[in-house]
Amino acid sequence: MAGRMIRCNGRQMMRRFSRYFCSLALVWAWLSSGSFAQGDARELESRLRSNPDDQEALMELGRIYHDQAVNGDDAAVEKGFRCFDKLVALDSANAVAVVYRGSFWTMRARDAWWPPTKLKYMRQGGKEMDQAVEMAPDNIMVRLIRGINSLSLPSLFGRLETALEDFIVLLRHPDFPDQTRELKTAIFYYGGVAYKRVDELDKARELFQRSIATLPGSDFARRAQEELDDMDS
Repeated sequence: MAGRMIRCNGRQMMRRFSRYFCSLALVWAWLSSGSFAQGDARELESRLRSNPDDQEALMELGRIYHDQAVNGDDAAVEKGFRCFDKLVALDSANAVAVVYRGSFWTMRARDAWWPPTKLKYMRQGGKEMDQAVEMAPDNIMVRLIRGINSLSLPSLFGRLETALEDFIVLLRHPDFPDQTRELKTAIFYYGGVAYKRVDELDKARELFQRSIATLPGSDFARRAQEELDDMDS
């Protein structure tokens, strides 16, 4: 029974990863000064063949692999994991690399067949993402990745309160008012999802409405409206 439940949760995880992480590439662009796009993977791979310790290339390529892995590319999971594993080896204080590696652990869990292996990978992923937040509690990207990842997981893993904590921190962050409209509408949306899932519906409604008002017509505004329609049905 437990094995069937975990396999079922693996399918649920796949759907949630795709739903919640699908716009993370855009979020990264809004937060970073990186100039690489999805089509630049081959250029980055070439740079790393010339200089395997190129930390900028490792970060950018790892991010690209993360986006591909979210959409079910099994090979990208291991490629991306190696990028961030290398980054952490080069700079153990790089909290963004640690949180990304933690996220890759959870995708390894998503894809694993054997239930004990799923649990092992999931626990390691949670541990590393929590470690990244301890290292850099005010880093917006670190909080956002852990928050979105935690929202994507089934309740079995007990990460909902962690997700809520991250979005509360982000919404109260002193730099939040200075962020782009694109980033703010995303954080309002994800915060609304977290509050909705803990049944704080008035707060969820407020955040969904703020997501829509911040950037009308955006993908996050559309999703926020769908959440409001669901609450009103």
